[in-house]
Amino acid sequence: MNLRDIKKDVEFLVAELVDDCFIYLELNGEEKMDKVGEIIGDALDLQDDMIDKINHRPEEIKADKYYKGVSKELVEGIDALYERLSALSKK
Repeated sequence: MNLRDIKKDVEFLVAELVDDCFIYLELNGEEKMDKVGEIIGDALDLQDDMIDKINHRPEEIKADKYYKGVSKELVEGIDALYERLSALSKK
């Protein structure tokens, strides 16, 4: 696994989520801007956390296993944020 590719994946997924948040606001008005802003803030926190984890792998953990875990955590985090965004549409 190339660290640069993993970082690009993090940045791409977070950027897509943020774009979708702005699209949501454009389509649904700005009455839920605070909730969407929280999702965007959490997405940026997730990005910072993932980049930090990528840059600071514990030496006692094999690289492949560690980065697969980081990738899984990223996908789960993005999925949870999308679920929160979807829940706003249902309210």
